[in-house]
Amino acid sequence: MRVSRPETASRATHPDTLHWILGAALVVAGVVGGLLLGGWLGLGVGAGLVLLGYYFILKALGGQQAWLEVFQEFFNM
Repeated sequence: MRVSRPETASRATHPDTLHWILGAALVVAGVVGGLLLGGWLGLGVGAGLVLLGYYFILKALGGQQAWLEVFQEFFNM
Protein backbone atom coordinates (compact mmCIF):
# COMPACT_ATOMS: atom_id res chain seq x y z
CA MET A 1 0.00 0.00 0.00
CA ARG A 2 1.43 3.32 -1.02
CA VAL A 3 0.76 6.39 1.08
CA SER A 4 1.37 9.86 -0.32
CA ARG A 5 3.44 12.14 1.81
CA PRO A 6 2.10 15.64 2.54
CA GLU A 7 5.23 17.39 1.30
CA THR A 8 5.00 15.83 -2.16
CA ALA A 9 1.26 16.41 -2.37
CA SER A 10 1.65 20.11 -1.54
CA ARG A 11 4.18 20.62 -4.33
CA ALA A 12 1.70 19.72 -7.06
CA THR A 13 0.22 22.81 -8.68
CA HIS A 14 -3.54 22.79 -8.64
CA PRO A 15 -5.13 23.72 -12.01
CA ASP A 16 -7.35 26.28 -10.29
CA THR A 17 -4.25 28.20 -9.24
CA LEU A 18 -3.15 28.45 -12.86
CA HIS A 19 -6.62 29.69 -13.86
CA TRP A 20 -6.46 32.34 -11.13
CA ILE A 21 -3.04 33.58 -12.24
CA LEU A 22 -3.91 33.60 -15.94
CA GLY A 23 -7.26 35.30 -15.30
CA ALA A 24 -5.76 38.01 -13.12
CA ALA A 25 -2.99 38.65 -15.63
CA LEU A 26 -5.51 39.00 -18.46
CA VAL A 27 -7.70 41.39 -16.47
CA VAL A 28 -4.72 43.60 -15.63
CA ALA A 29 -3.44 43.44 -19.22
CA GLY A 30 -6.89 44.37 -20.51
CA VAL A 31 -7.19 47.42 -18.29
CA VAL A 32 -3.64 48.64 -18.90
CA GLY A 33 -3.72 47.85 -22.63
CA GLY A 34 -7.08 49.55 -23.05
CA LEU A 35 -5.87 52.69 -21.31
CA LEU A 36 -2.65 52.78 -23.33
CA LEU A 37 -4.42 52.30 -26.67
CA GLY A 38 -7.22 54.71 -25.84
CA GLY A 39 -10.33 55.45 -27.87
CA TRP A 40 -12.66 52.85 -29.29
CA LEU A 41 -9.82 50.48 -30.10
CA GLY A 42 -8.68 50.55 -26.48
CA LEU A 43 -12.22 49.96 -25.28
CA GLY A 44 -12.67 46.96 -27.58
CA VAL A 45 -9.30 45.37 -26.87
CA GLY A 46 -9.58 46.05 -23.13
CA ALA A 47 -13.11 44.63 -22.90
CA GLY A 48 -12.10 41.51 -24.82
CA LEU A 49 -9.09 40.81 -22.62
CA VAL A 50 -11.00 41.52 -19.41
CA LEU A 51 -13.82 39.17 -20.43
CA LEU A 52 -11.29 36.47 -21.23
CA GLY A 53 -9.71 37.05 -17.83
CA TYR A 54 -13.12 36.80 -16.17
CA TYR A 55 -13.63 33.49 -17.92
CA PHE A 56 -10.50 32.00 -16.40
CA ILE A 57 -11.22 33.42 -12.94
CA LEU A 58 -14.76 32.05 -13.03
CA LYS A 59 -13.44 28.74 -14.33
CA ALA A 60 -11.30 28.56 -11.18
CA LEU A 61 -14.37 29.34 -9.07
CA GLY A 62 -17.18 27.66 -10.94
CA GLY A 63 -15.77 24.84 -12.99
CA GLN A 64 -16.72 23.81 -16.51
CA GLN A 65 -19.85 25.98 -16.84
CA ALA A 66 -17.95 29.24 -16.38
CA TRP A 67 -18.69 30.50 -19.89
CA LEU A 68 -22.39 30.83 -18.96
CA GLU A 69 -21.48 33.21 -16.15
CA VAL A 70 -19.26 35.25 -18.48
CA PHE A 71 -22.05 35.60 -21.06
CA GLN A 72 -24.53 36.60 -18.37
CA GLU A 73 -22.13 39.20 -16.96
CA PHE A 74 -21.33 40.60 -20.42
CA PHE A 75 -24.95 41.05 -21.45
CA ASN A 76 -25.84 42.65 -18.10
CA MET A 77 -23.34 45.49 -18.71
